[in-house]
Amino acid sequence: MLDPNLFLGRALAGLGALGLVAGVLALRFPDALRAGLKAFPRSRAPGWILAAVGTVWVAWVVSHAALGRFDVVKPFIPILAIVGYAAIVFFLDELLAPRMLGGVLLLLANPLLNGVRWADSAWRFAVILIAYAWVVAGCALMLHPWAFRRLGEKFAGSAGAVRALGWAKLAGGALLLAAGLGHLR
Repeated sequence: MLDPNLFLGRALAGLGALGLVAGVLALRFPDALRAGLKAFPRSRAPGWILAAVGTVWVAWVVSHAALGRFDVVKPFIPILAIVGYAAIVFFLDELLAPRMLGGVLLLLANPLLNGVRWADSAWRFAVILIAYAWVVAGCALMLHPWAFRRLGEKFAGSAGAVRALGWAKLAGGALLLAAGLGHLR
C-alpha cells in the first residue's frame, strides 16, 4: 500500500497538471474545443474507446473482488467482458460517448478516494471534492447523456466563454500542482 501522503501529493500534482493542460488547450484552441464538444456526444470512436476502458476496468475489478459463492464465475470474466462490450456498443450506440465518459468518471473516483482517505493534510479535501464532482457528473452523464451537449452549449457557447474557462482551469491547475509539489517535498 502506497503512503497516503505520497499518494495525495502525486494526485494533487497529477490533477494540477491535467488542469494546466486543459487550460492551455482552452486558451490556445477555443474554436476547436467548441467544435469537439459539439461533436463528442455523437462520436463513435471516443464512445468505443471509453467503453473499452470501462469494460476492461470493471472486468479487472470483478476478477479481483471476493465474490463468495459466485467465485465460479471468475474464469468466464474475459468472455463476459467481451460480450458485455459488444452489447454496450450495439445497444447503447445513441449518445454512447457521454454515457461512457460518465462511467469512466465514476470508476476514476474510487482509487482517488481510497488513496487519500488516510492522508493527514487538509489538501485531501480538494481531491475528495474533485472525486465527488466526478461522481455527480458521471451519474448525470450516464442517466442524462443529452445534458453533455446542453452544458457544453451553456458553458462553451462562445470563444470568450471557453477562454474564461481556460483561465479558470489554468489557475486551478496551477494551485493544485503547487500544492502537490509542495506536498511531495
